[in-house]
Amino acid sequence: MKIRTLAAASAAFGILAAASAANAAISVNYIEEGNLFGPIAGGQGVMIYDFDAIADPNVAYVGNVLQGPQTGSTSASPPYGGSVTGDNTKYASVQESTTGTFSTLPGFYLSTFSFYLGSPDSYNTLTFNLLGGGSQTFTGEDIWGGSPAGTGDRTLGYRVYYDFGGAKVTSITFGTGDTNAFEFDGIAGNVAMVPEPGTWALMIMGFGGAGAMLRRRKAALA
Repeated sequence: MKIRTLAAASAAFGILAAASAANAAISVNYIEEGNLFGPIAGGQGVMIYDFDAIADPNVAYVGNVLQGPQTGSTSASPPYGGSVTGDNTKYASVQESTTGTFSTLPGFYLSTFSFYLGSPDSYNTLTFNLLGGGSQTFTGEDIWGGSPAGTGDRTLGYRVYYDFGGAKVTSITFGTGDTNAFEFDGIAGNVAMVPEPGTWALMIMGFGGAGAMLRRRKAALA
């Protein structure tokens, strides 16, 4: 009986996860000029990865990381609210024809996400990979909501907040096509734990018990 219950719970979890992926509607919530390291607005999480010292133990990044400012350039790392002087912190720089991936460890997911985007470019891509399968990709100006106009300006730096619409995201892939780079820093959000199948079993059993009680109550009243 227990094995069947856990199997049913696992199947139900798979259905719920697939439904979440199918119904995901990730969108840009709002943007802030500057704001590299916070404070994070509107309860949209905390700083979880800045490529230097701050890191949630349940997340990881695989990709090219540079130490700013860039050699032989006044480009910041990335630019901060109109300044191009840069600083000495580390930042991610996805080079042409490569990708960088920010992900949660197995058993965890992101429920909110924001990051600092420097010198936004039309050829950048951002793909959200969902728990249970499926993904949603943003390209070009869609990454930051189509505003401000113009791309490639090294004096532009924005924190972009995303509304997951209830979706659970397990990884985010940053790409840049076959030209230049995608530079970003200051990743923030909320990291949550995926419920164990046993937890789902208890929840389903609880719902079933509540339904049985209601049916018995209706029968008694009749």
